[in-house]
Amino acid sequence: MSDSFDHEVAGWQGKIAAAAKTGNGLDSLKAAFNWVRLNVPPDNGRRELAKQEISEAAERHLSQTHGPDVLDAIYLSTFPEDATSNSDLDAEITKRDKDAEDTLEIERLAKLPLIQYERERKPAAEKLCIKRITLLDRLVQAARRKNNDTGRQGRPLELPEVEPWHGPINAHELLDQIIFCLRQYIILPNGSAETIALWVLHTHVFDCFTISPRLAITSPEKGCGKTTLLDVINELVARPLSTSNATTSAVFRIIEMKQPTLLIDEADTFLKENDELRGILNTGHRRGGQVTRTVGDDFEPRQFTTWAPAAIAMIGRLPDTLDDRAITVRLKRRKPTERVRVFRGDRVDELRVLARKAARWALDNRKALTSADPEAGKLINRAADNWRPLFAIADIAGGKWPRLARSTAKSAEASKEDQSIKTILLSDIRDVITERRQSDRISSNELAAALGAIEGCPWAEWRNGKPMTANGLARMLGPFGILPGTKRAGSDTFKGYLYSDFTDAFASYLPDQTVTTSQSNNDGHCDDLQTVTPDPDVTLSEPSQPNNDGHCDGVTDGSPPLWEQEL
Repeated sequence: MSDSFDHEVAGWQGKIAAAAKTGNGLDSLKAAFNWVRLNVPPDNGRRELAKQEISEAAERHLSQTHGPDVLDAIYLSTFPEDATSNSDLDAEITKRDKDAEDTLEIERLAKLPLIQYERERKPAAEKLCIKRITLLDRLVQAARRKNNDTGRQGRPLELPEVEPWHGPINAHELLDQIIFCLRQYIILPNGSAETIALWVLHTHVFDCFTISPRLAITSPEKGCGKTTLLDVINELVARPLSTSNATTSAVFRIIEMKQPTLLIDEADTFLKENDELRGILNTGHRRGGQVTRTVGDDFEPRQFTTWAPAAIAMIGRLPDTLDDRAITVRLKRRKPTERVRVFRGDRVDELRVLARKAARWALDNRKALTSADPEAGKLINRAADNWRPLFAIADIAGGKWPRLARSTAKSAEASKEDQSIKTILLSDIRDVITERRQSDRISSNELAAALGAIEGCPWAEWRNGKPMTANGLARMLGPFGILPGTKRAGSDTFKGYLYSDFTDAFASYLPDQTVTTSQSNNDGHCDDLQTVTPDPDVTLSEPSQPNNDGHCDGVTDGSPPLWEQEL
């Protein structure tokens, strides 16, 4: 009987070792435990021996791939009678506190360096008569927390460190796998899953770049899946830190200590009113971003880095300066006919495997990413800065990804809401003056009134339900260098603007729009393109007196105004 028992146990150990090489180790482990439960009697000590032998084989061959928590879960699903609840753990700790010898041993183990503890944990478990080594690990970890936090409130900050996968990773396949998992849980617009997958990989290598784009997850209303998406992302990124109400001082101190990936939910409830936190998220967009604070009793100035990846979920739009530093994913509420998988935080093994693969890919490709200088195509300025890290990852992934990343970026930026309220204002002003080609100038009051008449725009109820005023308009245009001046039309003078005053702003902030409307005729030419060039018989007259801004105040000369010339 003894020889047969030993032979069976050894056979299961061999099956686990062989299955681990093909990726089927967990199935063999489950089968081995089921064999023990069904075939080894519990009353002669052999069952405990078999469980220990098989558990040790699983630890040798499967722990690096799946982690001790997964192995522990399989064990407890087969032998639920061995489960130790949190209350049981507290009772166990209390019991052992009464036993001086055991307490001293656990305290000694808690003070060991991790490598030394790893060497001693098995003999220590035998000495303490602890059947499951994972229980000893929990007791030692509790002792460490107790030693480190005497007299302190709360708990120590522990960010999960992802153990890299054991073998090389194909980024093309990894990205496809991440996209598949994302779509299991969330209904995503076209291109959004690809964007998120690239951004997830970027969190594992963000320090290879000079820019870390914020990931904006927005929706028009609640119930669109923003929190669920953050939950999924939490399992995939490097050093995730989920928060919805952290203080500003806590955020930059955590970044200095841990360089986490910040996952900020419900930002619409606090971010717009928190200038200091917005400043930290803005400066953290670029390598070298930092804040300076005084610390200690002597108020010594110290610098804290703010450089870290961040994903921000909120209803509505991010504040303008932050939106400019973000790549945006816009969610909408799923239809009743659209089915998704319910996210369960205790059933995320497949996501954690992907995180481990991402960590391994990051280790293998850091050098190439650091030296990468990807082409941004037609993207310019900050939009190009935001997408370049993702383009670098896509270029190394190869296959369809270089083209897919750039087409996704192009679509995302094209569909992005106008960058700011000031840009919306410029666009609307251009529409107004395009409709008023008979002149080359407009009064401040007339322009404000025309803006207020545009349906669907905010100018009619700009401040406290009242329309935009001439003074409010001047304040909005001032940062563009567009200032109202005294203008003349015939014998009338007024405060207002020349159309040409807007030329530079239109070219800089509305580069892809045109100021003329066209309708193709049968021969392919445009019939209704118009110019404000006066009729040839209009007499040019000298102004009766110079104005204050140096512009000509009479009717136009023979060339089109600058605002209508080709930009």
